[in-house]
Amino acid sequence: MAGIDRLIATSLSTEIKKSLDLDILKKVERELFLEHGMSIKLSVEHFQKFLSVLKKNSNLDVKKFEKDCVNKILKVKKRENNYSVTIINLELSDLILELFGESETRKIISSLLENEYTIPQILKESRVPKTSGYRKIENLILHGLIIESGKVLSESKKISKLQCVFQDIKLDIKKEKIIVSGSISQKMFEKSTSMKSIIDTFV
Repeated sequence: MAGIDRLIATSLSTEIKKSLDLDILKKVERELFLEHGMSIKLSVEHFQKFLSVLKKNSNLDVKKFEKDCVNKILKVKKRENNYSVTIINLELSDLILELFGESETRKIISSLLENEYTIPQILKESRVPKTSGYRKIENLILHGLIIESGKVLSESKKISKLQCVFQDIKLDIKKEKIIVSGSISQKMFEKSTSMKSIIDTFV
């Protein structure tokens, strides 16, 4: 797993299903499962496999299709050494707002915005109790807001280092809506298998 793929997996798979002709969708879902043991949602984390199956089963321009689907979820701008991302998918915005609405989760995310820590370090830095902390960290990994960035040796055992996919997160509250945006490092963004067509537009 890499980059922001897991964070956008639910939203992107929903857009893909909405955008595909029903017959093509059935063929793609069947082949993805038989060949790779994956659903469309899981294939977002291995996006070349999805695109390869889609290409075989349709006459679509797969790069354009990928880009159109991603553009319904995120608005991306390239900065000097990072990417500025505005979330335009309502369900994804709501998920991030829901996670930020809980104070201990907020402390965990804040501790990882510019740092990479192991779980014991996260709990120490955020001052979140172990009991609830482990559960909340697991939930953030599950939703793709924090990801594994490497391994370190601790007491002759390798343990994971974690970091937030964002370097900073902004909430812009207007009368009708709340806009969630943030910066993602170039390295993090370009690790994302589902962002290839977006990255190509900036080259």
